[in-house]
Amino acid sequence: MNNQLAKLQLDLVSYREAVDNVFSSALATPADWQQCFSGILICASRLYLDYLLVMKNLPAMEVVSSKGDGGLVRVDALREKALRDNLRQRLESSTCWSHNFKPENSFSELTGLRSRRDYTDKLTLHLPEIYEESFRVEACTKDFLARHDGSALAQLVVGLQHLGRNHISFVLQALEWVADEDSWEESSFAPKGREGEA
Repeated sequence: MNNQLAKLQLDLVSYREAVDNVFSSALATPADWQQCFSGILICASRLYLDYLLVMKNLPAMEVVSSKGDGGLVRVDALREKALRDNLRQRLESSTCWSHNFKPENSFSELTGLRSRRDYTDKLTLHLPEIYEESFRVEACTKDFLARHDGSALAQLVVGLQHLGRNHISFVLQALEWVADEDSWEESSFAPKGREGEA
C-alpha cells in the first residue's frame, strides 16, 4: 500500500515535468513535439494506472485510516487558468503544430478529433486540470502516509477520481494521436536507417 502511494507521488511529479516540457525552447522540430507528447502520454497513462490500483487497494487503506480532521486541500484556479492560457498560446504559435501535425486519421469521425483546433481544445481543457489536481492529490497522499488521516484519504480518492475519470480517460485518445510519429509530416523526421539497422 505505501509503495503504491509512494509511486503515485513520483508519477504526479513526473506528469507535471512532462507538461512543463511543452514550454521548452528545445522543441524545434516535429520530432521534438511528438516526443514531448509521447512523454506526457506515458505519464498520464501511469497516473491512470495509479488511480486504478489505489481504488483497488482502498479497502485496505480505509482499515488503517483514523478519523481525521485535516483541512480541505484546494486547487489553485488561477494557476490552472494561467497554464491553460499558456498552453493554448504555445500550441497556436508553434509552426510545427500549425504546419506539420496532421489531425485527421481513420478514427477522426468517431473521436471527434478532426482538426488542430479539436486537439488544441481537448489538450488545453484536460492537461491543465490533471496538472492542477496533481498538487492536491500529492498533498493528500503525503498527509495520509504521514498520519493515516481519514479525511486526507477521502480527499485523495476524490482527487484521483477527478483526475482519472474526468480528465485522463477523456484526453488519452488525443494524446495517443499527437504522440504517434505518423501524425506528423514524415519529411520533418530524420531519415530512418535501412531495414534491419538499429
